[in-house]
Amino acid sequence: MLVFATYFITKGGNILTVDLGQQYIDLLAFFRRNLFTHPLKLIYSFQNGLGGSLIATAAYYLSSPFNLILFLFSQKQLPIVIFIIISLKIGTIGLTSFYYWNKNSGKQKQMCALAASSAYALSGYVVANYFNLMWLDSLIFLPLLINAIDQILKHEKSHLILITFALWFTNFYTGLMTLFFGFLYLLSNIFIKNKYEWWPILKTYLEKSILGSFLDAFVLLPVFSEMLTGKAASGTNWSRGFQFPPYQELAKLADGAYNFHEMEEGLPNIFLTIPFLLLAIAYFLSKKINWRAKLANGLLLILLVASLFWTPLVLFWHLGQFPVWYPGRFSFLLIFLMLNLGITFLNKQDYFLLWQKLFLSVIAALLLIYFYFNRNSFDFLSQQNLLLTALFTALMLLFICFIYGYNNFSGYFLTISVVLELICNLVLALNNLSYQKNGDYRNFSTNTTQVTNYLWKNDHTLFRTEKNFYRSDDDPFTANYYGLSNFNSISNQKVINFMGALGYMHNNNSYTNYGGTPVSDALLGVKYYIEPNYVGDSVKHNQQMVYNNANHRLDLSNYTIKKEFKQLLLTENKQALPPLFLTINTDQKFDFTPDNPSFNQQLLLSKITGSKKKIFKNLDWPTAQMHNAVPELNDAMEYHKKDKLKNSNVSFTLNLKTNNSYYLELPSGLDDDQVDLYVNGNKIDVAARDDQSRLIDIANKQKGQKIRINFILKNKFLDLSAANLWSLKTKQLKQILQQFKKQQPSTYQPASLLISSSNFYTANKKDLASTIPYSNNWLIFDKQHLLKKKVFANTFLSATLTKGRHHLVLIYVPFAFLIGCVISLITLFISKIISKKIKKRYR
Repeated sequence: MLVFATYFITKGGNILTVDLGQQYIDLLAFFRRNLFTHPLKLIYSFQNGLGGSLIATAAYYLSSPFNLILFLFSQKQLPIVIFIIISLKIGTIGLTSFYYWNKNSGKQKQMCALAASSAYALSGYVVANYFNLMWLDSLIFLPLLINAIDQILKHEKSHLILITFALWFTNFYTGLMTLFFGFLYLLSNIFIKNKYEWWPILKTYLEKSILGSFLDAFVLLPVFSEMLTGKAASGTNWSRGFQFPPYQELAKLADGAYNFHEMEEGLPNIFLTIPFLLLAIAYFLSKKINWRAKLANGLLLILLVASLFWTPLVLFWHLGQFPVWYPGRFSFLLIFLMLNLGITFLNKQDYFLLWQKLFLSVIAALLLIYFYFNRNSFDFLSQQNLLLTALFTALMLLFICFIYGYNNFSGYFLTISVVLELICNLVLALNNLSYQKNGDYRNFSTNTTQVTNYLWKNDHTLFRTEKNFYRSDDDPFTANYYGLSNFNSISNQKVINFMGALGYMHNNNSYTNYGGTPVSDALLGVKYYIEPNYVGDSVKHNQQMVYNNANHRLDLSNYTIKKEFKQLLLTENKQALPPLFLTINTDQKFDFTPDNPSFNQQLLLSKITGSKKKIFKNLDWPTAQMHNAVPELNDAMEYHKKDKLKNSNVSFTLNLKTNNSYYLELPSGLDDDQVDLYVNGNKIDVAARDDQSRLIDIANKQKGQKIRINFILKNKFLDLSAANLWSLKTKQLKQILQQFKKQQPSTYQPASLLISSSNFYTANKKDLASTIPYSNNWLIFDKQHLLKKKVFANTFLSATLTKGRHHLVLIYVPFAFLIGCVISLITLFISKIISKKIKKRYR
């Protein structure tokens, strides 16, 4: 803990990087704001994308008891508090593992247990995943789980029920991995026992594990339900191949074997220090260890190693899904097993035999040779890393050949050499990452919540808000507004597909407010926009906001300014529809066309409003102006460079004849890897996530002006055959929406799980449609009569209304959660009865 904390103290406490700074901190801010004031928001919230359950999200990201530390500090101090939480978790990992290994080592080997616990707490897995702080709790409980299983193997009293509950509760994902490893550990150790002991041991284990699991039914049941609509709903191609050549994994045993590429799509992290690598190998060389134990542990080790690269096992450990970033998320289990084997060797054998010394020396030499000759194959194998790895290998060979078994200070020597190597590995690895400034998050949070607090006080209807810049896809959680963006491992796939069809930038677990138009803004109920206020010159430098990831939306100038803040502007979109609205017939099935966002937005507008007017007009491309580029023979908007070594661009000048909004539709596959895009000299961000077509706003209210669209080629070819230019008839759109909106009731949210409408009258049968994602948990009442739910646009909630007066109330009832609570309570009652009977028996 001290090593980790000291490193980041020297960095000014700036610990935020990748998902920690772009997802987890937002969720933790939401958790801190609502747990004790609005706890029902942790069940369902419109801050979760377009709206969705948060039970599985809370179970995955927020259930650690360490998160209660958040409430001891203010919201502004959130980055520092997260730093404290991670440091404490790492310290606790070391504490529980020291407890386990020290318990089994005896006083003479206490320093060896300290060395092993240090190696576990600062292993390659922890260094590479410290920012995935929700996974760290499983590392804390793993030594306690193995200790409980050891007690069952010895027919002693154990706390397996409580530990099983804790693993499921703190993080069901890594908890499942840990519990399955515990089961494999039990089987490998049963193999050593006499056969007549097998069933009693297995029976005790299963009883306690099942009770512990059923105690967590209130978490597991809703998680399972939500997983079916999230990642589990997407298919995966299973194969029997390898993810990478197995021998490449050896490189991850070197010091500092980590960088940004490794985080994204590299090899699993298995660093455990050179000393414990050699000690784990020595375990299988010792004649003082039972051959059956070596066989069982050897098979378990082979299984875990194979799981690093063999596709069926990779998918098995990761619940049937290839991990998106952070490979080998179960590798802490392999590290723990190898450390455990190393400690077992030290406990069983007090010195190394000559042939063992020679064998381990050869292994160490071969490993260094492999590192050296493959240094150009891995960008993390720098000369500095190789030298340090060689140094610590030499120290370990010194320990093996001349210190262990010969001197009383061997334990101290091992601990010091291990800790020094851990420090070097941590510094080398984490220096390869970049970090966000804590002050940037603080300034963003302070200014955006000032705007949203104003909105909550002054507008009591249910509405959505968005921004034309973003810090992360989960900004709604930090800034406390209902938006369009979301980044969540448990995302609703139907919502993602819907947003992708409208042209919003997305991938398989996120979507963001990039690609929208006034059409999608209005239909999705985006009533307000938050924009930068560049006039705020009087703001102190350390309080200035950073407007990251600007969304090029010139059409936002059509919205009226509602209020000006020091660093932000609040604008209002008066054409935005309420989340609940009346339409003609939601039973009409319609399918979006892939990679055609303008058509899909037009289609959705027509189905909702009933208008047949075409608001998007396709424009002809002007004549291309080429520099070091020529068209292909078919001249179908395809171009290639003349001279590969020189800069090349293709540009078009568009003469604007109306004050409409104009959009460039970029086709799927055309992104910042192929081109740089400039509009009137301004660079436009064309980065994409998953391949998709999207709309880029290039002009608004600029009649009589010229717009120059310039594509700078990064590759030999440029294919614009599927690119389009569109004009949006903004006046017609405004008329359609104003006429439609007049007929709509107002929508309110009196409570977190309750939505209501104003009183209204329908002269004939109407359909109620919404932009609230469909869920079986929603109940729709019209004047206390339960309505039958339907699905609108394959995504949203709808129902049919009869002629007459109406007052709608929608209630969100988390059925799986409530059933799970009942099961958990029954299990608790049963476990209490069993516990009393056991106590009576032993009296």
